[in-house]
Amino acid sequence: MVRTDDRPQLVLPGPFPVRSTARSIGVVAHYTAAELAGLRRGLIAFCYQMLGSPFDAEDAAQDVLERAWRARSSFDAERASLATWCFHIARNVCIDRLRQTPRRPLPSDLRDSGLEIGAPLVPALDVPWLMPAPTQWRITSDVETSAELAQDVRLAVTAMLQRLPPRQRGVLVFRDVLGLTAAETGAVFEMSVASVNSALGRARDAIRKGAPRRQPLAAGVVERYARAIERADADGLASLVAEDVVFEMPPVPNWALGREPYRAFMKHLFAWRGTGWSTRTVSANGQHGILLYRGTPQALEPHTLQLFDGDGSGAVEHVLVYQDARLSALFEAEFSTHR
Repeated sequence: MVRTDDRPQLVLPGPFPVRSTARSIGVVAHYTAAELAGLRRGLIAFCYQMLGSPFDAEDAAQDVLERAWRARSSFDAERASLATWCFHIARNVCIDRLRQTPRRPLPSDLRDSGLEIGAPLVPALDVPWLMPAPTQWRITSDVETSAELAQDVRLAVTAMLQRLPPRQRGVLVFRDVLGLTAAETGAVFEMSVASVNSALGRARDAIRKGAPRRQPLAAGVVERYARAIERADADGLASLVAEDVVFEMPPVPNWALGREPYRAFMKHLFAWRGTGWSTRTVSANGQHGILLYRGTPQALEPHTLQLFDGDGSGAVEHVLVYQDARLSALFEAEFSTHR
């Protein structure tokens, strides 16, 4: 592939609006690489909610930018804005990819609970698991203050989106996450405003039924959790989780349900992997989380990314653990960028 100096690059920019328009020159408008790159953050946000992987989202967004750049001489500003045109390309890119990977699950989506303490943790690397993305990737729009799901794009909602047909999934992301109007969404999906509103209503109903509203964690719970894991205190950790806590570790397909299996696993982990741990707080999909590091004689090594959801009492109801070097590196980079 031929690359040019002014081609849009994969570099995280600062905040910018989702919508953009090109300057018209007669009927056909030519736009600069900077104008095109200004849509990148919105494209990544859309592609992530469609595909369920931050890495697939970045790759898909770059695919969109490259296609748009190659076709820039054919862009007609009188027929569509630059944003509408690019999101139309993104829709096609994501739908093509969804034919290969229509849904990304979590372990609890695939089998009943059952985690044998001490048994080898065998990953299912053939499963395209749902993965989190940094909260900073979210787009803030005026619509977010009033949309039903605007403040609730946590991983449980992203997981439910994976169960929707691609068109409903895309409509909900455009309307409730990116804040596009029904008319703009219809232009991207080649649907009438009435059809957009109908698809949005069905998608919202499915999300409401399948992903209960967020329950906040009690103040200081994540900090106490981090300190307990640094002390290798399994009992202290168990005191912070709900009686029916869900404990998942994709790509390991086995998962545990309940405080006692969770306590037993953490005791085994500390006996097996040692007691030298360090943490750093992060945020993913609007949820609290930590990066966990394991101490070695040489240095601290990235171990896992852990995310938490609360129950009605403020305890930790869901512990989701990813031992993935790419995810750890992604969140470390986001931490360094935004601290």
